[in-house]
Amino acid sequence: MISFKYKLLNAILAVTAAIPLATAGLFTSAGSAQAYTGSFNYIPSYNSSTDEATDVTLSQNSVNFIPNPGAILLTHRTGDFASNSTGFIKSFQTNPFISSAFIDVGALDGNKLLSLTSLDPAVFTSQPGGIDINLAFKGLFEDGSKAEGYITFAIQDTAAQAIYENGGTISGSFTGLAVSTVPEPAALLGLGAVGGVMAMSRRRKGVVQ
Repeated sequence: MISFKYKLLNAILAVTAAIPLATAGLFTSAGSAQAYTGSFNYIPSYNSSTDEATDVTLSQNSVNFIPNPGAILLTHRTGDFASNSTGFIKSFQTNPFISSAFIDVGALDGNKLLSLTSLDPAVFTSQPGGIDINLAFKGLFEDGSKAEGYITFAIQDTAAQAIYENGGTISGSFTGLAVSTVPEPAALLGLGAVGGVMAMSRRRKGVVQ
């Protein structure tokens, strides 16, 4: 009995020591002021009278916003985007892909900035009255935290996909973005250590009972 109590005490101390390491990793990646998760929509007609509507053209080589950078009003905001109603969006090259700054939430000051580091091929989905185009991406927040998500555009031309795939340029509307923070390996390792020690403690307690 004494031996079991000694081992159980060690296990509890191990859990206590591991928890701060795990939570520190989580807060560094997901709780930073510069790393944010959530989504928002953008409807050009919702822009204030002082902001020029931001249009977009897409090709296999680039996504161009007009003007560049373009001011956007964030609508239907979720997650960390709820506290910001405005932002700026910037053009980027897709073929070959070049890592670049993409979204600057709030003022155009480099804070709460999302940069793209990789981009998947465009996916066209037919919708009533037009076509949605989704571009899945990976990126970095201003503080270096990793991000992943997708960018959505809407186009009314039903021939848009054929034009795009044949090397042409299509015009549409940027309609929104969704993004999440990718947990750092250190955070996942810390959580795994906590879970393993707690499971070991439960097994030992069950054996004694």
